[in-house]
Amino acid sequence: MGQSSILILGAGRSATNLIDYLLGHAAENQWMVTIADLWPDAAERASKGHPNARAVAADLSDKNILQGLLKDQKVVISLLPAEKHPMVARMALQQNVSLFTASYVSPGIQQLDEQVKKAGLLFLNELGCDPGIDHMSTMELMGQLKSEGAIITGFYSYTGGLVAPECDDHPWHYKFSWNPRNVVLAGAPGPAQYRYQHSTRHLPYPRLFREPLRVDVPGVGMLDAYPNRDSLPYTSLYGLEDIPTLLRATFRYPGFMQGWSVLVHLGLTLNHYRLEAKTRTRRDLLMEFLPPHYGSHPEQALERVLSIDMGLHGDQITMILDQFRSIGFFESIPLPDSPTTPAEMLEHILLAHWSLLPSDRDRVVMHHRADYERNGELRTRTATLDLIGKDATHTAMAQTVGLPLAIAVRLFMQGTLMVRGVHIPTREEIYRPILRELSGYGIHFKETDTEQLQDPFIC
Repeated sequence: MGQSSILILGAGRSATNLIDYLLGHAAENQWMVTIADLWPDAAERASKGHPNARAVAADLSDKNILQGLLKDQKVVISLLPAEKHPMVARMALQQNVSLFTASYVSPGIQQLDEQVKKAGLLFLNELGCDPGIDHMSTMELMGQLKSEGAIITGFYSYTGGLVAPECDDHPWHYKFSWNPRNVVLAGAPGPAQYRYQHSTRHLPYPRLFREPLRVDVPGVGMLDAYPNRDSLPYTSLYGLEDIPTLLRATFRYPGFMQGWSVLVHLGLTLNHYRLEAKTRTRRDLLMEFLPPHYGSHPEQALERVLSIDMGLHGDQITMILDQFRSIGFFESIPLPDSPTTPAEMLEHILLAHWSLLPSDRDRVVMHHRADYERNGELRTRTATLDLIGKDATHTAMAQTVGLPLAIAVRLFMQGTLMVRGVHIPTREEIYRPILRELSGYGIHFKETDTEQLQDPFIC
């Protein structure tokens, strides 16, 4: 091994397309690709017996093992949980190895910028779907509008990992296509922040899912959205410091947020304390979070919470009761005895119902809306990506997370990506060639340009 060696840490659900792409280019470029995972079967399956691949079973939380794997590599791609990236980054810097991730750049990695530059390395982060393709497509759209002399007055960017319509078979209208833990903890502890008409707005976590934005997406239809945790830094990252309104948000099908807001209201998404270790069922768990004075029957007690505490009525209550029924919350289904947090217990329950079946297909919808003024005319330009996965393994999420990451690594390995230091893909020399190649895989945006659309905050 040596300067043509690539190390991939993790062979989970988002790694499929990344590994296939790099192995597809390995022989002609004389690359050796090492795939390391805690589970031997996962690493072996991912390597597919390719002559330029090496599968390694390893505890990647062990610093000594990680240090040995990094030795003599040119690039390490970390698909580990985001909290592991700073450790990987520090060790990569010590071993003179460039780092690529799909995760948000952390302060711990950003502070290494000068050292990474001096070492002649590149630590390129946020190369997945969101963050990743959202940044790249935004920068391309902003560049187009600015080149046309437009004054951008509002920008809204939405992304959702959803389920394909034909595989949407339960009342939550959602299945996991990426890390379930991140779905359960989305938005916590809050608040979400964004800019609206020149002022900063804060949306506390208890209200986050109770106030959905309704967005009409061309070619897709109506979707609900909730604001991401902090949109404010993107005014400068996107070169939009003076923009009146900027919001980044997450899509869900209508109905999901109404039910999820109840889970938040009850406290079932909390992750900062552990439940008592004891034998309990799903029904028991729900009762622990319902007010005692609403009775001992969980369905009736929940209905009182919905009507009395949350002010819901009629079809709303019926829908949410159906949602809770569909995940077995009114049944005596045993739960793990070990001490765990409410959020971890909820994740355990949802994995039994929301995992993709082998025949299921997922869907990624990304939608940008730019309001602008030009020659005294107010207009809106949208750019929309709607991608359906092939099956439960070759998902749209795996494509949109893995391919941008893989393309960036190829460009770097072949010497055409010359930037050094700690970066995200908002520079033209990074995003332009990646977007161009992604288009060949069907990952491209359809644009519309109309008279200015109604403000999404005005119902």
